[in-house]
Amino acid sequence: MFENALSRVVAVAAASAAAVMAVFAAGFALYALLTPIVAPAGAAAIVALVAALVVALFALFAALRARKREREQAAAQHHMITNLPAELGELVRDRPMVSLAVTLLGGIVAARHPTLARDLIALAARFTRSR
Repeated sequence: MFENALSRVVAVAAASAAAVMAVFAAGFALYALLTPIVAPAGAAAIVALVAALVVALFALFAALRARKREREQAAAQHHMITNLPAELGELVRDRPMVSLAVTLLGGIVAARHPTLARDLIALAARFTRSR
């Protein structure tokens, strides 16, 4: 297991080094291409501008992906919260003995640990909707 993790770390390091070399080579090639057209300082400024634009685009795409994931998670949570009472009702209707056993177990736990029951009821009350 340790060898597998170590080989993955080495692979990631090698890929990162290759990416750094590619970015450096692309920047140098752009600088060499622009030097005859503009002064060396201007070429360096243009290379820095291009690099900044690439980083800004990467950050924009990462932020958009994060927002999309957050929206999907919020929609899944909303779907679960709205459908939970119906699913619990179907469970009680389909398996009355299981629901009776869970009710009895809840009563026993509440009798032996009243503070835990109080805390669970307070937690459930926070998530109920006011009507």
